[in-house]
Amino acid sequence: MPQNKTKCVFGPVPSRRLGLSLGIDLLPFKTCSMDCVYCECGATTNLTCTRKEYFPTDAVIAELDAVLARKPKIDFVTFSGVGEPTLHSGIGRIISHLHEHYSGLPVCLLTNASLLGDPVLRKELQYISVIVPSLDGSNEEELFKINRQEKSVTLDSVMKGLLAFRTDYPQIAMWLEIFIVPGVNDSPESAERFRQLVSQIRPDKVQLNSLDRPGVVDWIHPADPEILDRIATVIGQAAPVEIVARHKKQVEIKNGQPDVEQYNGLILKTLRSRPCTAEDLVATLGIPADRIEPHLRRMERAGLVITEQGTRGTFYRPA
Repeated sequence: MPQNKTKCVFGPVPSRRLGLSLGIDLLPFKTCSMDCVYCECGATTNLTCTRKEYFPTDAVIAELDAVLARKPKIDFVTFSGVGEPTLHSGIGRIISHLHEHYSGLPVCLLTNASLLGDPVLRKELQYISVIVPSLDGSNEEELFKINRQEKSVTLDSVMKGLLAFRTDYPQIAMWLEIFIVPGVNDSPESAERFRQLVSQIRPDKVQLNSLDRPGVVDWIHPADPEILDRIATVIGQAAPVEIVARHKKQVEIKNGQPDVEQYNGLILKTLRSRPCTAEDLVATLGIPADRIEPHLRRMERAGLVITEQGTRGTFYRPA
């Protein structure tokens, strides 16, 4: 039986790649087919490839309709969150609902690509606008060291799924993400293997990513910009490459300034979707910068949030 849950829809949040994105999180914390060392949501506690209705699909659609009825200023609706979105067996119904009732609204799927080998799932995804699949290993050893995936997932199965999706739906934009982990998949040999894999997949572009928020393990650190440039040059022989940078402009969501009493709820709801700096929260919620810092300190003293240091400073998580 699906679990009861409300507020599967979150945001809008500023995305480094998608502008203002309204997120849909379909899974309990932390359900995924991988346990990636760089995951900003924390370690996977339910490592699975089983597709099922983790939360009621009808309830998710009703919540989505209620949010979209307010006509928020957004660039994308994005399936993302605390786990692998395609594990939810109702994702196809939700995508079809968006296609039928909000046809002008772009829909993006962030996925680790572990389940794309399933032809039923691929058909469910036929109405999305953009797919952003991950491919973090150029060989089996790299893939497992970075993704620590469920045992049925291999580089071969991921590649077969990516190739099948690209063949089935060439009209859907594919932005292939490769997360570079220093000392694991950043060698010249890795870059050449990635080039060969990319030449088979033929994505519209490749996005090279590196650590921006705290990950699961303490040994991972950001990739050197010069190494990212070198890898981009090699992979660029097979497809256009961009190095992903964090969003560079502040985005204000004009839903009116919240009262002080509302801050806790708004902040905690945002932090449950991803760890944030004070700057991120200012950009996401429109709370004035001179108010957010002291309020976060009060929340920390009250035991509502905890802090940790990342590459961009202090990040906040729910306690």
